[in-house]
Amino acid sequence: MPFFIKKGGKRTVNQKSKVRGRSKAVPSSRNKKNLSKKDNEELSEGSDEELPSDDEFVGKSSDSDSELERETPQEKRLRLAKEYLNQVEEEIDEAADSEDDADGLMAQRLKHDASKLKGKHFTHIADDILSPESDDIVILRGHQLSLTCLVISPDNKYIYTGSKDCSIIKWNVELKKKVITIHGGRKGTESSHKGHTSHVLSMAISTTNKYLVSGDQTALILVWNPESMDLLHTFKGHKGPVTGLAFRRGCNELFSASADKSVKVWSLDEMAYVETVFGHQDAVTSIDAMMRERAVSVGGRDNTVRVWKIVEESQFVYNGPGGSMDCVCLIDEEKFVTGSDTNQICVWKVMKKRPVATVNNAHEGDGECWINALRALRNTDLLASAGSKTGQIKLWKIPDFGPPKAIHVVPMPGFVNDLHFATGGKFLAAAVGQEHKLGRWWRLKEAKNCLAIINLPKVKTKSIVNA
Repeated sequence: MPFFIKKGGKRTVNQKSKVRGRSKAVPSSRNKKNLSKKDNEELSEGSDEELPSDDEFVGKSSDSDSELERETPQEKRLRLAKEYLNQVEEEIDEAADSEDDADGLMAQRLKHDASKLKGKHFTHIADDILSPESDDIVILRGHQLSLTCLVISPDNKYIYTGSKDCSIIKWNVELKKKVITIHGGRKGTESSHKGHTSHVLSMAISTTNKYLVSGDQTALILVWNPESMDLLHTFKGHKGPVTGLAFRRGCNELFSASADKSVKVWSLDEMAYVETVFGHQDAVTSIDAMMRERAVSVGGRDNTVRVWKIVEESQFVYNGPGGSMDCVCLIDEEKFVTGSDTNQICVWKVMKKRPVATVNNAHEGDGECWINALRALRNTDLLASAGSKTGQIKLWKIPDFGPPKAIHVVPMPGFVNDLHFATGGKFLAAAVGQEHKLGRWWRLKEAKNCLAIINLPKVKTKSIVNA
């Protein structure tokens, strides 16, 4: 299998979307060449890639709406830069004890933010994480059957969980209780029921906190309002269970993976289908994405990882060490981690054909053991994994060189079907069930179908850089 594959010929137009009146271009980076000269000049001068967006500032401009509308791109950039520097100075004044400290912290913050805008910042925090005690673990019950997936809102206030009972629950993290429950429906009531009528297998939430999406066993993708949990739209297109969902950071472009061996791209701004990419020879079991217009997926028994470069209509293909590759997650824009049914965790770099580091026998357990869930805290050296029915979650440190090193073990009876870190690494959330999310090979009666919130105590360090 070649390392780099590029599709030949012109991109085919989806006839189904054309019939439905969706043939108009979906706004994205790939359509910038179609913009007028004036629009291109404004994008170049006021690009969000060079300065943080308005949402990142604490202070708000005192100008009226009419004055803001008359701003030129240069004036807007200057205003945002001033607000950004004022915010940084306020944070430095709160964190620093002396002028020398302030100068060092200012340089540290500016360097970190510059790297963050390019998606290249990296923070070492694994050594600051203390071992969670029993008091640090909160168990919340609400689903009747095994939890299969979860996501955390960007502000860390809410957790959303999906289950084999076809329901979705919104949890308040601070109050430790359910806020809204979308109950599952019976088969045959798809046209009248608001929600899923089959196992919910995957979830994702946009970094804009505008959309929550969930995928199920009958190939449907449902789009929700995260605040009210109103159903906004239903996407149909996959021919198999939707096993993975991932939003691009900072926008509302969605990637979906399915057991039908395909990856699809959707625009939620337009509520429209964009395109489908093929390459995997087996069910796509997991997918992840970050800032760039590309996604990384694993294809189960085809033993490959693929990085999809959507704009170029091409893909990188990586052959795994063996077995079924069941989960994948990005560390940053250039590195990612995979887990397989051979109980291996592999660290990869985008420009390397083979893993740069491998952990064999990552989880100890009786009989068969495989990596069931995997999640990295973005742009840090902290990784979490779960090993099938071993009843434990492991926290790992990813060094600059060499294989990941286990730093803590958290007991968690049952199948841990999904893991997610809160922004900044404040806590780790786990979707736990008596059964594996994709089958009923075993049933652990002693386990609880629950949401586990694991607070991650940290060593107090003097830093204003957030992961």
